Amino acid sequence: MFEWTGALAFAGSVDRLPGMMDINIVCDDSAIRVAVGPGLLGDVGELLRRHGDMTDVCVVTDEHVGSLYAEKALSSLRLAGLSPWLHTIAPGEDSKCLSEADALFGALATAGFGRDGIILALGGGVVSDLAGFVAATWCRGVRWAVCPTTLEADLDAAIGGKTAVNTSAGKNLVGAFHQPVLIAIDSTCPKTLDSRDVRAGLAESVKHGLIASEELLSWQASRTEAILSLDEETVGELIIRNVHIKADFVSRDPFERSGVRIMLNFGHTIGHAIESACCFRLRHGECVALGTLAACRLSHMCGLLDESVVDRLSGILSDIGLPTALHEPISTDGILRHISQDKKKRGKQVRYVLLTAVGEPVVRSDVPEDLVRAAYESLLV
Repeated sequence: MFEWTGALAFAGSVDRLPGMMDINIVCDDSAIRVAVGPGLLGDVGELLRRHGDMTDVCVVTDEHVGSLYAEKALSSLRLAGLSPWLHTIAPGEDSKCLSEADALFGALATAGFGRDGIILALGGGVVSDLAGFVAATWCRGVRWAVCPTTLEADLDAAIGGKTAVNTSAGKNLVGAFHQPVLIAIDSTCPKTLDSRDVRAGLAESVKHGLIASEELLSWQASRTEAILSLDEETVGELIIRNVHIKADFVSRDPFERSGVRIMLNFGHTIGHAIESACCFRLRHGECVALGTLAACRLSHMCGLLDESVVDRLSGILSDIGLPTALHEPISTDGILRHISQDKKKRGKQVRYVLLTAVGEPVVRSDVPEDLVRAAYESLLV
């Protein structure tokens, strides 16, 4: 379950921020607080200070995000009486690896960072995946928090406690479930993104609509122009709507054991294969967009989904400016090899999340390979 608790009413600098909302996600014995609002990064210290005794804060960011937001976050932490220090990685998917995790382990050891400290991820999905993985494994687990700075992370990656690094074995195969104590989403951060990254971030919202909410899918389609222009009120509502959906799936299946949370992987089986096969030249969201379209076509080929939903999705993606065709020369056999390593498979069977209608996902492990081939090849131009 998740609880909508309305506007924040904290004393001090936090309660003067307009439009801030608070969502509590209850996962087994963990309670994760999600705060959403404009300018929230300037108050992350006050928010974090309310989550138990701590002084030492390791802020993990990348070079690009750090140049934009690190000083604002560090100043907020210092004003709250905390002792922050910065660890910076190179931007990009290549930094989500064991060697970067080892470098961060070394920095923590040098700083004498113990179980009473907290790691704060400041950035997009790469930063939060890496920082969360280190938090899950340093001293067998320390607290961590997230300040997402990309739209993709705001809508999806920051929520749910999935942490991972990539290895030669595949993407996200080495990781842990480790819930952050706080997710502080500053809804103005997407304004520093380029248009391609804004569009890529919206793929996860489209996915959420497809698997859970006709209302979200229609609402987003009707406000595409306002979202792409980063209208502050519209972006804030977009984030909150998506956090609600992601929180519901996560709270019902925190460790992806009951079969509920796997639905969030709709479009990701083929999407992750494309992402890995193209060596991350495409954005994650662009690969998810292609993956969702292929998954809808696969659903139709399996006799589950009306073709009108496929056509509707293609139009929505086109209106956003997300790809509906793949221009990378990636062989079908190469894609199938990556799919065979998918972490959601059971035994030798790859499990595909498909749709029977908008808001009605199903999991199938009996999908013929020739249909998977056809669905992927429908993306090729």
